[in-house]
Amino acid sequence: MLKGLKGNMNGKLKFLSDEECEEIHYSSLEVLDETGLKIESKKALDKLDEFGCDVDRRTSIVKFPSYIVEECLKLTRPSIKLYGIDSKYNLKIEKRRSYVSSSSGYGIIDRETHLPRDGNLNDVAEGALLAENLDNIHSVVPLMAGVSDVPSPVMTPVILGETLKNTQKSIEFYITGGVDADTDMDNIIEMCKIVSSGSSKLKKNPFLMFVVDSFSPLTYTDDQIKSLFRSVEEGLPVVLMPGVIGGATGPLTLAGMLVQSNSEFLAGVVLSNLIKKGAPLMYGHYNTIMDMRTGIYSAGAVEMGILGACIAQMGNYYDIPTNGFYPMSDSHVPDQQVGYEKTMQWVLSSLGGMNYLTGAGGVENGTLVSLEQLVIDNEVVGMVDRMLEGIQVDDERIGVDVIKSVGPGGNYLKHKHTREWMYREYYTPKISEKHSFADWSKDSGNDVVQRAKINLENILQKSDSPVPSDIIKDISEFQEHLIKGSIKQYSNSS
Repeated sequence: MLKGLKGNMNGKLKFLSDEECEEIHYSSLEVLDETGLKIESKKALDKLDEFGCDVDRRTSIVKFPSYIVEECLKLTRPSIKLYGIDSKYNLKIEKRRSYVSSSSGYGIIDRETHLPRDGNLNDVAEGALLAENLDNIHSVVPLMAGVSDVPSPVMTPVILGETLKNTQKSIEFYITGGVDADTDMDNIIEMCKIVSSGSSKLKKNPFLMFVVDSFSPLTYTDDQIKSLFRSVEEGLPVVLMPGVIGGATGPLTLAGMLVQSNSEFLAGVVLSNLIKKGAPLMYGHYNTIMDMRTGIYSAGAVEMGILGACIAQMGNYYDIPTNGFYPMSDSHVPDQQVGYEKTMQWVLSSLGGMNYLTGAGGVENGTLVSLEQLVIDNEVVGMVDRMLEGIQVDDERIGVDVIKSVGPGGNYLKHKHTREWMYREYYTPKISEKHSFADWSKDSGNDVVQRAKINLENILQKSDSPVPSDIIKDISEFQEHLIKGSIKQYSNSS
């Protein structure tokens, strides 16, 4: 099992008091009971009616009595086991432990031209293989949410297949398009069965975690509910992922955003329990603000990190693991703005105790990805890991005997204590510049993005897929079957 980011400082940052967490909870219950959510699924409406909720068939508005919400909350799990396809990558997602995943986008910064372009299936393969070989990336989200060289109706499962051909880490996934959610979910599950050798093994050791996002304000669409129900039926962990935009799809105030987001999450908890009591769930978050000057979703806002720390607290309040689909940045290219915006969000959320963070490699509001940025973020996460370890004070580390033995004017460089701790106490970066200006300029003069490019090219050139060749062959055949079927269907309809 991967340790993840587990240190003394994980979860120590608190923006909310216990009383404020309670106030957010009871305010959310009031919203659910008196205003309700729009549930755009006949199947869900029928089940919610049987469950005891107040269902208005004309408007599809469902009001959730507080006692039903409270009963479903009692059934949630305090931790989730997400299995690596290789068991060495197993994750135990729980309190005081954080994991990091790669990001996804609809375009990519080309590492030759340095300009954005549409993504393709080869980018998906390279992203998965690179993430497989980065120590601080514990899980994988497929690099592209959409690609230009695959027919749209089968894009979602084909992208998943390309990811599965190049990594043995666990995967977080979501529907990115297609004709209908039922067909997409059938193909996704079939793809997973190829890797796990059948449905029973997939249910026993689920390596795929599915994201279901509500449609703010206060709505669950039919496709999202289909994805949710099928994931629960298959035993896959589910991330309920509200994405409230303050001032646009939710209240402008952070407290108001937290109440609406929490209401949408709690409704998802009830929906999950319609299919299976105690289904494995995570409390997700990609809430942020709208920039009031431009009217644009501000993914790089410091408030996203603050809200993430608060969601982590609410997860602890409910004893449910938490998941953030970020850090992100509003900058369009890997630059200093990406560095400071994402680092603020990494630090705030990990200190706040967020258990799983997606976002490594992402730029421009999560719509673009960069392999160079993925390498850079891997280094940042290493620093965050060291930060969370904090400072340990014990006899060996406090070093009184060492200080006495060296004495005034002495030198610690050759001391045994220095040799013993030099690689244990400090974080050693791989691509950050640490030489003098003279040595740096004489050597290459490369900036961090250029150094990251060299690093990732070395990884991709030297690394083969860790996936057995027979599995790759079966996945490729299934991908070809889907693509040919989609093209044939398109030709017939024309």
